[in-house]
Amino acid sequence: MTVPERQPAVLHADPEHGGIRLVVFLTLFVGFFVAFQVVAWVLDRIAPEGLVDYVTFLSCIGAVPLALLMIWGVEKLLRRVWHSGLSFLVDDRGMTVRDRRTGQGLGESVQPDINWSEPIGLTNWYFALVGYPRGGRERRVDKKWLCLASELQQNDAKLIVYCFMPPDKAEQVVADRASDFHRINQAELYDSSFRGRIGPPTRPALPSHLLHSKEGRYWLAERRRWEFGIELSSEDFLTYLSYARAAFNRGPGEERHPTPDVPAAGGA
Repeated sequence: MTVPERQPAVLHADPEHGGIRLVVFLTLFVGFFVAFQVVAWVLDRIAPEGLVDYVTFLSCIGAVPLALLMIWGVEKLLRRVWHSGLSFLVDDRGMTVRDRRTGQGLGESVQPDINWSEPIGLTNWYFALVGYPRGGRERRVDKKWLCLASELQQNDAKLIVYCFMPPDKAEQVVADRASDFHRINQAELYDSSFRGRIGPPTRPALPSHLLHSKEGRYWLAERRRWEFGIELSSEDFLTYLSYARAAFNRGPGEERHPTPDVPAAGGA
């Protein structure tokens, strides 16, 4: 019996791109101004005489949570409708990089950049966001979360994707032995002295003892993630992982299509 092909999935890269961050930053000021005006208008009409002199002060206080709520709503909406332009098309054939900014991979007859029918190399690792000076996107994520990363290699092509995930959801993924996630400790790389904590966070050089250890290939992959890793949402990362793991576990020459089997871990 022929197995029907599933609909392709589009994995959007960089879910919190620079455009969204700029709009959210501007929304902070606009939201506070609008919320201040609304609260002041309400207080002018319902405040007792004893509070009339404090309307401005109370409006400032009341505007803060309303502005934060507005920012939260705007960011949630923008993440759903405003994508970075870089994405991956994943189907039963493989993975295709699509970049609307350059026109790459947008044709109907484009061949996959990663073909599931050919041998692939797969390296999965993760780490906690504690014990080292965080910068960039890592700083904006809750320090209790985990970063899950994966490197897919086929011939000369390499693809590194990662996501940030709450610990209870991430543990479900890394505990699955079939996914073969290896834990690394970022704190091993950084200077923990007071002097080392002064100044902006920077990526340190990898010491030779780590490169020559049994974890060396994971640290080399992590260094490549620093340079050209692509962030996905946790949902899209799990979709990618299901295809990549199935293709990696498939024996050479087998014709069956990869079937997603990673348990859903929810979204962040």
